[in-house]
Amino acid sequence: MSLSQMMSSGWRHFLTRFAVNYRQTLIEDVGAAYRAELDLAARCTQHAHRVHYPQFRVELLRIAAEVQAHLPWLQEQILALGGYLPSSPPPPTLEGNSWECFRRDVEEVRRGCGHLLEWIHRTEREAPEIAAGLQRIRKDKLRHREEFRQMLMKSDPYTNSMTGPPQAHEVRQKQAWLEQRKSGWLDHGRVVWEVEGKQTPWAEWSGEQEFKWVAELPNHDREWAQHLVEKRETPLV
Repeated sequence: MSLSQMMSSGWRHFLTRFAVNYRQTLIEDVGAAYRAELDLAARCTQHAHRVHYPQFRVELLRIAAEVQAHLPWLQEQILALGGYLPSSPPPPTLEGNSWECFRRDVEEVRRGCGHLLEWIHRTEREAPEIAAGLQRIRKDKLRHREEFRQMLMKSDPYTNSMTGPPQAHEVRQKQAWLEQRKSGWLDHGRVVWEVEGKQTPWAEWSGEQEFKWVAELPNHDREWAQHLVEKRETPLV
């Protein structure tokens, strides 16, 4: 075999291995998206059956239906790629009252939006049609995150739980307030990251933001303290 033939054969072998590895990564990413949607739909349905407020029950069941509507497309992509449908995750165990469930939902959906963005960036060049589908799912998830945040802010931290001292109530309020601040802060940072050309890989960038948020917390603690002072000084009308 000549040198040119050896180089050609080696190049074909490399491309074949690259295609196989890329396809496997793609199957894993779409499979992860599928499992995440299954889990979220189950969480929303379970939460709806135990939530105290009827209006929240309606909202949760609507979100669950919208999330379930993503599943047929994800199933189709997995099978078309030659993969197998992941097994259904075990039913989620919801602990705490509805306020605590909403708080966890906000964080889980925020994390899911980040994962989807990472998967979209990995697929947009080689499989743009799949990237477009994942982008549609992420658009819905961003809307759901805001809806969860609104329900969190409107819900009573002590519904279906023992009433705690005023200090505990303020701690819970502060947690919800910080979640909202963190979400907005991350959204702004993501926009800057995209405008600057995504110079840092998503996973690395996301990890850096968590460290930066820890450094930001003292500033937000001061904002929260000022917010409490203003709230206490505001006369009742």
